[in-house]
Amino acid sequence: MRGFRFVVIVQAALLLGATLFAAPGGDGSTIRIWFSHIEPENLAMVAIAEEFTSLTGIKVEVIGRRSIFDAPRDLANNAELDDRPDIILMQAPDIGNMVASGLIVPLKIDDELRKRYLDATFEAFTYNNRCYGIGYSLDTSGLIYNRDLISESELPETWDDFFRIAEALTLRNGDGKIVQYGTLLNPKDMWFNYPIIKDYGGYYYGKAPNGDYNPYDVGLDNDCMLDYVNKMKELQKKGLTLANENGTESHISAEFANGRAAMILYGLWNASIYQSMGINYGIAPLPKGRNGEVSKPLATVQGFVVNRFTRNMEAVESFLEFVLRDENQQKLIEAGNRAEKKTGERNPCNISVIESDYVSKDPILSSLSAIGFNCEPFPNIPEGTIWYNYTSTAFRTIFYGDKSGNQVDAKEKLTELANKIRGDVAVMNKVPEKIEIPSGYLVFFTSLAAAAFVFLLVWRRRLASTDTVGDSYGRKESFVAWLMLAPLFFLLSMFYIFPVFHNIYLSLTNYSGINLRDYGIVGFSNYAEIFSTGINGLISMIIWTVTFAATVVGLSFLAGTMLAVVLDKVKVRIAKIYKIVFILPWVVPSVITLLMWRGMLESDGLVNRMLGILGMPSVPWLTSSFFAKLSCIFVMTWFSFPYFMVISSGVLKSIPRDYYEVAKIAGAGNTFIFFKITMPLVFKALFPMMIMSFIMQFNQFGVYLLTQGGPPGDVLGSPGSTDLLITYVFNTAFNTKRYSLAAAYSVIIFCFVGLFAFVSLKIGKRKMYE
Repeated sequence: MRGFRFVVIVQAALLLGATLFAAPGGDGSTIRIWFSHIEPENLAMVAIAEEFTSLTGIKVEVIGRRSIFDAPRDLANNAELDDRPDIILMQAPDIGNMVASGLIVPLKIDDELRKRYLDATFEAFTYNNRCYGIGYSLDTSGLIYNRDLISESELPETWDDFFRIAEALTLRNGDGKIVQYGTLLNPKDMWFNYPIIKDYGGYYYGKAPNGDYNPYDVGLDNDCMLDYVNKMKELQKKGLTLANENGTESHISAEFANGRAAMILYGLWNASIYQSMGINYGIAPLPKGRNGEVSKPLATVQGFVVNRFTRNMEAVESFLEFVLRDENQQKLIEAGNRAEKKTGERNPCNISVIESDYVSKDPILSSLSAIGFNCEPFPNIPEGTIWYNYTSTAFRTIFYGDKSGNQVDAKEKLTELANKIRGDVAVMNKVPEKIEIPSGYLVFFTSLAAAAFVFLLVWRRRLASTDTVGDSYGRKESFVAWLMLAPLFFLLSMFYIFPVFHNIYLSLTNYSGINLRDYGIVGFSNYAEIFSTGINGLISMIIWTVTFAATVVGLSFLAGTMLAVVLDKVKVRIAKIYKIVFILPWVVPSVITLLMWRGMLESDGLVNRMLGILGMPSVPWLTSSFFAKLSCIFVMTWFSFPYFMVISSGVLKSIPRDYYEVAKIAGAGNTFIFFKITMPLVFKALFPMMIMSFIMQFNQFGVYLLTQGGPPGDVLGSPGSTDLLITYVFNTAFNTKRYSLAAAYSVIIFCFVGLFAFVSLKIGKRKMYE
């Protein structure tokens, strides 16, 4: 009886705790602002909020954020909750989805406010001729140069001057190897190179007569783009571009930080690194284009937007107006740039701050701010980022060849690129017709499912009662047992069962980046698309994913068991040391380890350097389709075999020694004993774990960190050579922000893995009793 009372008390306490945890977070009297990832900047905002509270009596809560990139997703999930944010610091390119989903409201902008801020402050947040935000910081790029290699007076005035000077400043040693770059460009890049692309006549999206972007007007396949391609190929031959097709802007920045590059097209995100490396650097506006005007770099403006579901709009507007005052913007910008460190992390949109001594007397900050007067805000339409999904792959193929290393026709590839973007724009704007399901059908099918569940419980109970020998538990004990299991069932339902059914529900809707709130059921249209236009990619990915997972699990089991047998035969102390060494990879976070392996497998990485010392040629571990797959299998096996080694070591202790003694008496050798006795017994014991390991490898997203899914397929949008099903789904479904399509893919993966696990365990259980 005491045990029963104790359980009831515990259950009541849990229920009370859950109730308190779910209690409303506020009544709207407090303004909540999602702000920065920079702690000094948050502290400055807290001080501003406290001053505002002392003046108005309105409380303000400042919440620091991990990353501004999470703002759109988090706002969509929290916009209508009790702890909703009222003001959000957000990137301007993200507002198109927010406006289309009805999550943010247009703001009142008067002439006095416009005069105090850069034009890009409002242009970046203008959508359908209405302004939905006010810029605070402007991220852009310029011409970063090393003053020890090129003086300010020698900087190029035009792009032709830029290419000429860059070639002149490129120096080689006696072996012909470049030891100093005049400049270093990434031919796959479409962000920092965009001013050059525009100068040649290419463009991402054109504009309609009313000034809005037209996502169907893609200017990446015109004849002018061929001139740009030819120019980049010319620079490629002269060594002014990245030689490694897997190279990124980080490699370019690293060369500049080491004093081996005179000029690069970049921003000040790595300014602290340049300072620590002792680089005497400066930043200047871009060269002039053929029209005689200074080229405009792309810019991303970060600013304040207001939640449509705020409870106190008047107080929010009042606080936002207070934050936008010149003196408060000065405090925030100084805090964002780490005060006297002046890191350049924040580039002000407020003109008074730009003209202040803090900015104007610093050559770096003042030069960066000057660029803000002449920049091109990145498109904020929902389709704005679609081009980014394919341009890197397309230009990688154009400048480095297809996955077989063969040269491709640039015109055909550019046409394919532009058509792929237009196709995704059309797909993104395709809205399936909703299906209205009468409530009677919902009640009927819900009742039918409940009846089936009850029947299953009764059937299993009767089946269990026929097999039960001895006394059965009474109702009281059964009730207590179920009551004690209730918290576990609740947690399982919340974190396992509900997400599965919710995902199935989303797969039947039109939930997308431009339909985050008012989505509805559209039936099986997502599945119909997958099994029609997407069937080829699905089948190829399933084949490779199953092959990858099975190979990794098989090799890991074999290597782990063999190592466990070897360590079982050596001295105890030595075995412990080796076990610790092999388990060390588990201690280091997998992200770090995978990036380390990626660096070692690069064309000029440690592995190829070691091969060179041995007189062997370099191997394209990450650029060849065959070797990339081999690398994935090897690295993931390296990750997994210590797990099987540890488990196998325990299983070996339970195998009777009589088996080995009889085998040796019969004249069996070590190889025969291992494959005929040890392996079968260990396999039978570890079979359920191998099934779980297969499922983990089937959904192994770490492969993406190693190869990025590459080498890319010859057809844009097709799976990369090492794309697993989970990475392919991520890339394709989220490119167009069709989250319901991603949910449908996830359901297919769930069904496939579940069926495989069920059949495998059934077969394993049957063999266990044979």
